[in-house]
Amino acid sequence: MKQTYQNPMKLDQVWEDYGIGDPFVLRFNGKYYLYCSTKDRRVGIKSWSSEDLIHWQYEGLVTEDPLTEGAYAPEVVYWNGSFYMYTSPAGNGHYVLRSDNPTGPFKVQTDNLGLSIDGSVFIDDDAKWYFTNAASGGIMASLMEDPYTIGPGDKLNTSLGHWTEGSMILKRQGRYFITYTGNHVFSRGYRVNYAVAHDSPNGIYTIPENNPILISTKEDFNGLGHSSTVMGPDMDSYYIVYHNLIGRSAEGPPVRMMNIDRLLFNGDKMSVAGPTYGMPVQAPERPAFYDYVAGVPREDHWEHQETQQNKETWISKASTGSKFTTEFNAVISDREDQTTSGPRTFEALFSYHGTDQFRGIRVDMETKTLSLFEADQGKERVVHTGDLPKGMDLTKHHTLRVESDQAGTWVYWDGLLLLSDEQMKGEAGAIGYRWSTALKPTLSYTAFSNEARGSSDHKVLHPLPGTMEAIHGIPGEDEGQAFSMNDENTPDGSYSVTLTKNDSELSFPVYVKEEGTYLISAMVAKDSAGGKMSVHAGGKGTEIKLKAEDFSNESEWSKIPLASFHLGEGPQWISLSKEKGEVSIRYIEVSKTVPAPSRQTVEFTAQFGNWDLSGEQITLLSQDREGKLFGGDPGWSDYEVNFQMTHTEEAPSKAALLLRTSNESDFKDQVADSFMGYELSFNNGFVRLNRIDYEVNEEVASELLELENNKALNIRVQLEGAVISVFIGDSKKPLLTWTDPNAFLTGRVGLRTASKGWLFSPITVSPIK
Repeated sequence: MKQTYQNPMKLDQVWEDYGIGDPFVLRFNGKYYLYCSTKDRRVGIKSWSSEDLIHWQYEGLVTEDPLTEGAYAPEVVYWNGSFYMYTSPAGNGHYVLRSDNPTGPFKVQTDNLGLSIDGSVFIDDDAKWYFTNAASGGIMASLMEDPYTIGPGDKLNTSLGHWTEGSMILKRQGRYFITYTGNHVFSRGYRVNYAVAHDSPNGIYTIPENNPILISTKEDFNGLGHSSTVMGPDMDSYYIVYHNLIGRSAEGPPVRMMNIDRLLFNGDKMSVAGPTYGMPVQAPERPAFYDYVAGVPREDHWEHQETQQNKETWISKASTGSKFTTEFNAVISDREDQTTSGPRTFEALFSYHGTDQFRGIRVDMETKTLSLFEADQGKERVVHTGDLPKGMDLTKHHTLRVESDQAGTWVYWDGLLLLSDEQMKGEAGAIGYRWSTALKPTLSYTAFSNEARGSSDHKVLHPLPGTMEAIHGIPGEDEGQAFSMNDENTPDGSYSVTLTKNDSELSFPVYVKEEGTYLISAMVAKDSAGGKMSVHAGGKGTEIKLKAEDFSNESEWSKIPLASFHLGEGPQWISLSKEKGEVSIRYIEVSKTVPAPSRQTVEFTAQFGNWDLSGEQITLLSQDREGKLFGGDPGWSDYEVNFQMTHTEEAPSKAALLLRTSNESDFKDQVADSFMGYELSFNNGFVRLNRIDYEVNEEVASELLELENNKALNIRVQLEGAVISVFIGDSKKPLLTWTDPNAFLTGRVGLRTASKGWLFSPITVSPIK
């Protein structure tokens, strides 16, 4: 917490009475450039710049072309000397603008390309371009012939069940991660999902179970969406940038504000350390070494080597560790048509120990190739050589990035992975440049951090309430082989951690937003049953035996409530240790809880639809829209619900009791199931239990139950840990029991129906002791 920031961010010169909507951040040459949607009926596109993602400076209007009136969701991509902007002014089709600089001026280059709104460009490692855009029921994806030509599109299986927009593709370690948002920008339930694919950016995606990764419907922080992703200053971390809604503008719609939170990765799984708001957040780490080189290195950071073999050499005074990411930015040649005889090469050096021992990347001006090589005792060995993307102009700005650790070395050209070698293990040393004296390069931003391949994810201070991946835990001292990692038996392609030695410990640095009682749960493998764990938090510890009956029969993994602790506000530690057996964990979830009141009638504080709550019976007054009621505290955990329900002749449709609900929303252009939790429904001779997570509605259990007209039915539901039990009438035996392997463990109570023919008594809740 050496430096912190706070969401939502406050920037200068935002669009008045509008704010920052649909934020997009471009990283270029060690700096960040922010663009956002233009307020309706205003012309131009605004931009800000930053070196650290936290402090932003207004750069003015990057274009004032009349076409940009109400420009929606501008995004910018750099390629081979040009910055291409894609935007949909007022939602009336897409246009491409171009500039030589990230701050403009951008000039319109195309006619209207159509394709709805929210266009986004992704360039794959093979230099193929892809365009994604919004649609109803899923994101569209198209292959591009060039920056100005978009081919026919196909709908991806990335749908939020209704209108889906705000897409962006990120490629990391061979996986394609796509983020997308919906359903309506003015809904409190506007949210961000992600999906992952291995084969192609426009193929079949897998939708992981930890969606949505961004959602909040709270009064003071809601409508989270239209995100973009960007690499952090340390060149290893990634951040998600999104807006939230607040209040109302003078013209009616809510004002939008910008937020930035840390993205975390675990195999195929992506998550957000957040959303955070109204609390200090760990600022992005800067590189261990960085220099905004202005053409030629300065001798305060660099050493100039004696010119040998017609080559200029500059070496950094600082050195990397054996695990590092380093970046080199340069215009390799000031002109393309040189006729000087002899080789013309440009090299970025790393793991440098002297003139006879170093590694490097070589750009050959004649062959337009990129080579990974190493020199040892003066003898050079070329490890791999590959072609640069077709048409590369080496008189333009280009970026080389190297990631290296004990798993190997990876080389990127302008963000595209071109070379890799798993045998070239990371090795400490200085970095530098070497080039043929026939060239006249212009060097610019150069940096390295002692992080690589996601290692910085292990150093994140996790905000609570929240979730922490087990592989991001910090092992105790002298653990040796106390841990093993495995992704073979996880349903989402993530890695789990197995604690194999007694007293082996995993610790997590956390920041608790507000003081209170917190329930700590863990996603644990079924074969851990019989094991014993200890949990330590808030200065106290407790021991937990993992019993077979705690696990669902339907899954190899179950979320097990472990223990509750009183935690104070601020930074602290949570740790897990194994006492007996082998215990395998995927992730840890921490939820803020409050006890359910003793036999108290639920007060419905959120009312959607036209309800009569004035008498002894609760009923829907009109059927012009479905009605939903929500009440109680989102922190309620284990509780019992009691109420009576009466079915009349005027009740053609179902009625439902809603349990452990959170993130409730209501908006006409949104999925009908706009909440997270459980629905116990009564209809057509059945009682059904559904697990609902907005667009994901899954029936998990059902039983026969005939209702008599005009006869009140007593219903009692117990929610204890992951187990839901439903009792009908005075029976002490449950009609229906189900254990959710991925349980919602806290939430409110509600009612739902589309018919005024159902009568409900007031609902009472009691704690389960």
